[in-house]
Amino acid sequence: MNYTYLFVLVWLAYLICSGVLLFSRGFLLARVSKTETSTCRRLSTSPNDEYLLTPEVVQEIFKDVNASSSSNLCLPQKSKVIMLVIDALKYEFGVFKENTTEPLPYENKLSVLHQLLQQTPEQARLMRFKADPPTTTLQRLKGLTTGSLPTFIDIGSNFASPEINEDNVIDQIVKSELPLVFLGDSTWTDLYPRRFKRAYSYPSFDIFDLDSVDNQIMQHLPKELASTDWQVLIAHFLGVDHCGHKHGPIHEEMARKLSEMNDIISSVVAAMDNETTLLIMGDHGMTASGDHGGDTDDETNALLFAYSKQHKFFTSNDSGSDSELLQQIDLVPTLSAILGVPIPYSNLGLINFNIVPAVAVPHLSKFQTLLLHAWQNAHQIYRYFFNYALENKRTFNVEQMDTLETEFILLTHRVQTIYNEAAFKSFVRDLNINLRDILNVCREIWVKFEPAQMSHGLLFTFLPIFFAFLLINNSNASDYAKIFKPKEVSYTFLMNIAAGVFGYRYYKNFSFKTEEHGVIFFTSLLSTVLLAFYTLRHWNSIANNWANVKRFGHMPTRLLLFATMAVFFSNSFVIQEAKILSYLLVAVILLLVYELLQLSARLDFRNKFKWSQFLRSTALRLILASLLAICCIRFASTLFRCREEQGNCADFASASTPGFSVKRPAMGKTYVLAVVIIVLYTTLTRLYLRSCGNLTGNSPNVLLARYGPTVASICAGGHILLANSAIKNIQRTHIDAMALVIYGLLLLQIVVVSWAPLMTFVLPPRNPNTISVNGRDSIVPEIFRKMKRMYEGDDDAERRYEIPVVYGLATVYSSIIISFGVFLAMLMIVLLEPRASIGLIVCVVVGAIILSVHGILRYRTASSFESCVQPTFSAVVGWFLLAHFCFFATSHQTTLSQIDWRAAFVGRSSALGQSHLISGTLVILNTFCGPIFFYCMYALLSTETFSLFALFPNLIKSSSSTSSNGRSKADAAAAALSDIATDAVGFDMSRGELALYEYEDVFLGAGFKLATQFFMLQGLKIFCAMLACTIHCRHLMVWKIFAPRFIYEALATFVGLPSLIVGYLLLLRINRAVDGLIKRINKDK
Repeated sequence: MNYTYLFVLVWLAYLICSGVLLFSRGFLLARVSKTETSTCRRLSTSPNDEYLLTPEVVQEIFKDVNASSSSNLCLPQKSKVIMLVIDALKYEFGVFKENTTEPLPYENKLSVLHQLLQQTPEQARLMRFKADPPTTTLQRLKGLTTGSLPTFIDIGSNFASPEINEDNVIDQIVKSELPLVFLGDSTWTDLYPRRFKRAYSYPSFDIFDLDSVDNQIMQHLPKELASTDWQVLIAHFLGVDHCGHKHGPIHEEMARKLSEMNDIISSVVAAMDNETTLLIMGDHGMTASGDHGGDTDDETNALLFAYSKQHKFFTSNDSGSDSELLQQIDLVPTLSAILGVPIPYSNLGLINFNIVPAVAVPHLSKFQTLLLHAWQNAHQIYRYFFNYALENKRTFNVEQMDTLETEFILLTHRVQTIYNEAAFKSFVRDLNINLRDILNVCREIWVKFEPAQMSHGLLFTFLPIFFAFLLINNSNASDYAKIFKPKEVSYTFLMNIAAGVFGYRYYKNFSFKTEEHGVIFFTSLLSTVLLAFYTLRHWNSIANNWANVKRFGHMPTRLLLFATMAVFFSNSFVIQEAKILSYLLVAVILLLVYELLQLSARLDFRNKFKWSQFLRSTALRLILASLLAICCIRFASTLFRCREEQGNCADFASASTPGFSVKRPAMGKTYVLAVVIIVLYTTLTRLYLRSCGNLTGNSPNVLLARYGPTVASICAGGHILLANSAIKNIQRTHIDAMALVIYGLLLLQIVVVSWAPLMTFVLPPRNPNTISVNGRDSIVPEIFRKMKRMYEGDDDAERRYEIPVVYGLATVYSSIIISFGVFLAMLMIVLLEPRASIGLIVCVVVGAIILSVHGILRYRTASSFESCVQPTFSAVVGWFLLAHFCFFATSHQTTLSQIDWRAAFVGRSSALGQSHLISGTLVILNTFCGPIFFYCMYALLSTETFSLFALFPNLIKSSSSTSSNGRSKADAAAAALSDIATDAVGFDMSRGELALYEYEDVFLGAGFKLATQFFMLQGLKIFCAMLACTIHCRHLMVWKIFAPRFIYEALATFVGLPSLIVGYLLLLRINRAVDGLIKRINKDK
């Protein structure tokens, strides 16, 4: 029966997550990739080639420029190309400031660019290279090679680089039999395997490594420059990007890396021949903190520098191209024009002639050469755009399409009448405007929303939450055994499997586009019917329980929950979500204390208020504890990271701003404070467990809890100090070893909990016939007292010796959960930045105070075991808010550019391989440490009342009940405490958490209900995020604010619900072990 509840939780988690997944498929659809490829007739000046360029051919071309034979031409190759891609080369890194006396570390380091611009201005170009978001390397490389716009959801594949099958410039170069050589980042060879004549690729995995990849490139680059068997050479350097991630742009290491790049560029310029064009570019920029991924100007403004030794470049006056700004997608057709290869089919960029060598083409004038290039580019864009629009009619506005088509028809007539340079300039200006209009149309409505998938996702996310509320939230914990019978639940799973197979097999019959949609639709539909059936079958008991609920009960808590959900519907609320959560969390704590003080006033001070009594009362301690929690929340708010939209955000200040912030190494005080807090956390936890008796004995979990946290805290502290140390000769493997020890300790904890979780020690019963005396005492009085007891028949005293003493039994459940939490927290601390680790432990302190306040409140308001083990609604909402507040307290934000990718490489430079799965797992643990930790620990809300009563009876019981009628003996006091507990809640709480085992059916049912309540809260939160995205799908800020917020909440749901299942599974494992312990003790007796 116990595991039946676990299967029901898995079922509900699947339903909620599948609904979210289905919605995301409709809302975050990727652009439909086209498999068509471009071809052209390659004109040549060599008599041996098939299409020789002659005056007759030129005359035939200009007789009808619109003819397929004329518009589908490739002019001869103009030069070879060397592409030096310097990852994260921001535009400001290449701008030379002559009057600067104290340049910043990134300024004036690329002096060779300035020298070339000064010496040969007609043969060198420096331009702003504008990237499309998302500004992650993988998506930028796709844009740089296909000429298409990236899709929003593509950012998720930055750790897994799939091969590109869409038409691209690399494949066109290969098809044109132009040999390619590549050196550097292995992302290129992942995207384009088997395309290069020679490839020296190296993994871009370790962002802490600034030099390895660059050094390998420098080792092979001179040899390749001297070689003559290639037409295109690409080298992708990673050091600048890694330096930005590790140190930020204002750091001495950035100055070193840029100076190193300057030397490399100088050597390439010296070694290249006269028939080669050099292109130096960044794939994206970086923020002031060295990060990227978003759409700020700092992230999208990269640098492009072009240089040719012999040939001048075309000018803006010749071609009308922008001389200051080059869109990254414009690089693809520009490269195609230089190399004389077809422009890829799905390209939307324009040729920028400012970086095309002005090499004369035989029999063609300058304006004719430019016209053929521009018209070939236009035909390719129109062919792709109108074919795409024809296949996706609902995506584009009909009137807009008619306007664009009319303009194109007019241009096809105008192109026939161009006979001089002036006419060409007028024509190309209008042509470029029209092509940019097409690009803007695609930018605005590229993501094609799927209303069916979005509506199905919303519906199938909401329905499980609704029926769980009706069925589970409005039933008693003792009734779940009747509602969810093992056989029925197993049939439910089998029916869902059958529905999934049906959906997978017949999805096309119901007009679904994918098998996934069919599987989710039919399993969710069947599950909704089954949940409705369960609800109707038990409607009488549900209605009776619902009738007993106060209509306006918990109204303040409901309003706080409503405010939490309302955040998603306003972009300004999303921006300020961290502050809003901190206020709501403080409000919940004050609400809990207010409810408790109301009870204290009625119980402790019902006759007359006395200051002396108040100063000794529990009420004062709780007020002080709540003030401490509020102070902790206020302190945690200083650890928040800001967003770009917050005007005073230093992370996104521009270089011209006086307050330009950098990723400076945090002050030593921060590191020391982090280490001290970590040591305090593990020490206080260990002292608590020792006071509970859970560190007595030599069982595996006791030994691990006794020594493991100490080792983990030493390793975590050492990792913080060494990983952020300015000392350069520390070996990376030594730092990683500390992280690996913590990983190993958590895995060992999981194994031990699975095998022997209990932290108890059974003291064997003493033999009643033995007599114990101290060395200085006489044995005669002891013999006399023994004989007296036997004579008077005091069997109770003798029988007491037969009952074994069990250390740690009063906290048998909570101690294991707390111990597990320590190792989980240590893992998260080593993945977080030092400031963020402080935030995590501050949240743990707030959680401990919430547990203490709620434990006392729950005892004083409970009337039965079931009400005592079931937390109040205020406490549930408080724990839920704390889990999400911890996300912001650990220095995270719901923006794509602020993902802490550093966590993917902690402890992995020499171990654990290069698995993307491990990388993703570590980043998820770092980003969502709050929900994962507090959801795994959720069962403490049910157990803490019992452990508090057993450990601190004077704290939890009211002072009016503390009188023992003058009895001062230990037995009398214990009996009085037992009587107080029994009178208050109807059972003896003095045994602590052992009472949970005695009522295990109700206890496990309450744990299941509590997990389901968190399911409902998390499900309601993600549902509101989905609904907000649906309402605001055409909002100006949908991709800037609402979509990233939905993605973060969806991921929090995908990891939060399994964390709750892990928490309940931990509870079941402990209960099974306690059952074995009790049975073993009874058998021994």
